[in-house]
Amino acid sequence: MLHLHTQYGGFYAALEGLHIVRQQPNMIDSMNEIQKALLSECASRWFKNPAGITASDLAREFGISNEEACKEVELLCEAGYGKMNRDAEFTELSLDTGNPQADFTFTPLKTHVFFPSKQVLADAFYESELPRQKLPEYVIRLHLGAHQCGLVFFDEEVLSRYFEHPEFYEIKDSLAGGSISTNSEAGEDRHLYVRYGKCRLKTGHIAISAIHKDLAHMGASEQRYWHAHEIIDPAIDAEDDNFRRFLDRTYEGAWVEYPDPIRNLLAEVVGVNLDLSPLSLFTRTENVHLRMPVEQTYKSYCDCASELYKVVGPDALSQPTLKALLQERFGHTQEDFIHPESKRALSSLQLLGLLESKLGVPDAINRPLKEVAKLRIEADHKILAPQAPNRSYSNDFSNLCVELKNGIVEIRAALARS
Repeated sequence: MLHLHTQYGGFYAALEGLHIVRQQPNMIDSMNEIQKALLSECASRWFKNPAGITASDLAREFGISNEEACKEVELLCEAGYGKMNRDAEFTELSLDTGNPQADFTFTPLKTHVFFPSKQVLADAFYESELPRQKLPEYVIRLHLGAHQCGLVFFDEEVLSRYFEHPEFYEIKDSLAGGSISTNSEAGEDRHLYVRYGKCRLKTGHIAISAIHKDLAHMGASEQRYWHAHEIIDPAIDAEDDNFRRFLDRTYEGAWVEYPDPIRNLLAEVVGVNLDLSPLSLFTRTENVHLRMPVEQTYKSYCDCASELYKVVGPDALSQPTLKALLQERFGHTQEDFIHPESKRALSSLQLLGLLESKLGVPDAINRPLKEVAKLRIEADHKILAPQAPNRSYSNDFSNLCVELKNGIVEIRAALARS
């Protein structure tokens, strides 16, 4: 007879069970042989799958009843060898392997779920062959009792490795978090899939968080890389709404949108082009290298602004479209597109400024574009000293994207009225 267990709502029960009590000293001698065997089996199962073990599974393993196994688990918990979720309710699915055509039978089952203490796991781990296998950092932590969904925190710069190689990684990024996965072009040594969150620290910097399970599934070299950026005991800003969004989505399963200023800006770029179809105000609607600055340096901030400039700057503005709008909607002629003093043709920014003025939304895009242009010039033509003040360059960059997006929204609304 084959038995399977199912349980609903077990995630939070599992979290509750991981408030582990350290093993009390000098207690092992008082354990009976079945308790010692139970602890050994629990540790062995944990190393294969770091999760709670049901007393009913232990009962089948040792040929005792569920009630007897529950009693032994209770005694182990009283002695400080772990914690349990008492009387967890499961449905036991049974299949008669001698008659595979028969239906499953469903039997309610109430049993304990046991979580061995960290000390029990450490003792079993270091007495086994596992330490000699040179396991990577986050696999070891799971073996030693870390929760699969427990968070680890890192410098924001840990993301730079992946942003610098868009040919190898699929990245979904936002102000609250995102995910990174390798694509088919990446070698086996680059393999990973990690979901991450972002949280603001009291210093003003941004930290990255990821769960043990995703970290442990990375290759050994990736785990070493992340471990090198780890932050111990980060001082998290409790008022950070973006981190709250990440927690709500990750642990509560809430349907929340992550704020993504780059995506929102590019959506408006596409939107204004659709409004003007078959004309296009912007000649580019994407840039694979456009991203948030994750390195805490002014140079990184300027470099990201330079990539932003390629999408919304003068080179991406369509002069024919700007001239057509000014001619068709406001009666301008070709002579109006020549500077009266220099006799030179108006630049794309000057044409945009003229259109903004006629639409009644002066500097809607021009003003934030000037700031982006200033940063671009510094990125391309200055030797910038490293700077890492108590600020988040990713937040500063986000604000630039929001200003540009809002400017395009104003222009779209004004064009619709004109």
